Amino acid sequence: MTGLPGSLSIALSLVGSIWLVGVVALLVGAPGELVAATFVVGMLVGIAEWRAGRVRL
Repeated sequence: MTGLPGSLSIALSLVGSIWLVGVVALLVGAPGELVAATFVVGMLVGIAEWRAGRVRL
């Protein structure tokens, strides 16, 4: 992730790890609603992290 802003790099890593958990849950037969919720939470947390990193105090 060279050349990306720090906040975006962190957000991508966080979303990627949460999505990885969702994929593993799907592979082991977890309910579809749980997997979908994992992806949604991952996106929301990633966006929040990215926006929080852009704020200058």
